[in-house]
Amino acid sequence: MPRRPRDTVHSNTYRFFVAPSAFDAGRVRLFDPDLAHQLANVLRLGRGDRVVLLDGEGWQYTVALETVDRRGTVSGAIESREVAGGEPRLALTIYLPIIRAERFEWALQKGVELGAAAFVPILCTRSIDAPPDERRLVRWRRIIREAAEQSRRGRLPHLAATLTFAEACTQSTPASPALLLWEGDNATPLAAALHTLRRDASPATLGIFSGPEGGLTDDERSYAERHGIMRVSLGPRTLRAETAPIVATAIIMYELG
Repeated sequence: MPRRPRDTVHSNTYRFFVAPSAFDAGRVRLFDPDLAHQLANVLRLGRGDRVVLLDGEGWQYTVALETVDRRGTVSGAIESREVAGGEPRLALTIYLPIIRAERFEWALQKGVELGAAAFVPILCTRSIDAPPDERRLVRWRRIIREAAEQSRRGRLPHLAATLTFAEACTQSTPASPALLLWEGDNATPLAAALHTLRRDASPATLGIFSGPEGGLTDDERSYAERHGIMRVSLGPRTLRAETAPIVATAIIMYELG
């Protein structure tokens, strides 16, 4: 016999991001073998169970499952549609340097959990790894999606194309400022820089740049400054390449997010 549907959707109801095209005329239908496996074999969900499906664009749908088959088809009836929560006021972009794979992926995951809206992988002078191939990009997108589901995000953070450090600097504008994490001299404390931003008018968007394991070069610092990117400090201690942007993200989200 089919399971009886739950009467309510609780805060611990399973949440999954799917393509916006899956939703149509009160129903959802998609082909996703990984999701079907997760639902049927890992979570033991099936006909009559409810899940929350998110379109990654700010909407969430409560769905009563009807079909979850081994081939990968998932279908169900949409019971409600509402604005998804879990998003900060500030759209923060992390310009994340290409560093060792496991450290980059850790920073990516934690950045999603803390509320970053977008990630731009950047190649710096002292980067020790090559630009990502398609297999690695697929893995990064999966890490972003799973972290967004786990942390109850309402939108799916964007993974942009890889840029050189110089190319990334050109994206900073007065309307969309950016900060450069710098461990050398003559850097403004991050808290003071955020106080200034908040006093002038809290920005809707903000970017943060950090360096690879070997740090940024003086030429890169100078190039960033020519594009109006302010040098900021996280204090007297030197943080690892994967730690610095996450510490900065946590502070920024506390102050502005």
